[in-house]
Amino acid sequence: MSRLPYWALCAAIGLLLGWLPMLFHGPIPAKFDRLYINGAVAVWGFYLARLLIGFLVGITHWPRPWYIRGPLCGVLALLPLTFIVLATPGCGGT
Repeated sequence: MSRLPYWALCAAIGLLLGWLPMLFHGPIPAKFDRLYINGAVAVWGFYLARLLIGFLVGITHWPRPWYIRGPLCGVLALLPLTFIVLATPGCGGT
């Protein structure tokens, strides 16, 4: 049996662990529904960004240690969605 490539292993772990935040916290579709945005579709941007973090860690070579690369890829993947949350009334910081 051949060994699984590093990027595929990271992507598989990311896909498995990326669903956990959806079970414990939002965003919830109701916040977007209140603004006449289809909340069921809007939250998928957040879910897909979380699921892609493992893949991004696997294909990125800088910085070398994975435990630094993981949070860095996470911040870069979720940064665009942070601006959406900050622009949405009722979401983000007070």
